[in-house]
Amino acid sequence: MLPAAQQRLWAELGSVPPAFALYGGTALALRLGHRQSVDFDFFATEPFDAGRLADSIPWLRDAERVQVGPNTLSCRVERDGPVLVSFLGGLRLGQIVPHDRIEVPRLEVASLPDLAATKAAVVQKRAELRDYLDIDALLSAGLDLATILAAGRAVYGVGFNPLITVKALTYFADVPELPAAVRHRLLAAVRATDMDRLPELPVLRAPAAGGAGP
Repeated sequence: MLPAAQQRLWAELGSVPPAFALYGGTALALRLGHRQSVDFDFFATEPFDAGRLADSIPWLRDAERVQVGPNTLSCRVERDGPVLVSFLGGLRLGQIVPHDRIEVPRLEVASLPDLAATKAAVVQKRAELRDYLDIDALLSAGLDLATILAAGRAVYGVGFNPLITVKALTYFADVPELPAAVRHRLLAAVRATDMDRLPELPVLRAPAAGGAGP
């Protein structure tokens, strides 16, 4: 589910340091095949220096630097079309299960439960069509809403309030283009969820107190 420019860059991603894992909509689209996603988003718990990282990855050296800051680097890479590649570090996120390793290119990709956690969190901050479609795809893939909410709590800790996610998933005024069938499925998932009995997921790594998250 990668546009042509992303496909051309894909083979070069093996030079991304192993401390980073692919997250975001592209990682989810690669797993579920439900939509196209045009960016590459890499997360790491370790801090990094943006300038050094850009110099260490061959295809970033001549790329346009869109955003540079502490533990933050976003670049636009040209491959017969622009590809936005972003790196965020120093994230004190929890982790539910180990990342999956793709051998070609050699790349770490976040697991479905960990990706679900980020989606549960991001709908609290913005109302974008792609995020609602992603949660609908997660539900269709077999994760129930209770598990998605529990994943958010496992990855983000006490700072994650599942009730805010549920409220977002029942308010569609900011996403008028969301198909009616998706709205019905989201509402049905909310109605089927007992908020007083969310499961507690075992974690590979607990979130650090006071940590940052995307």
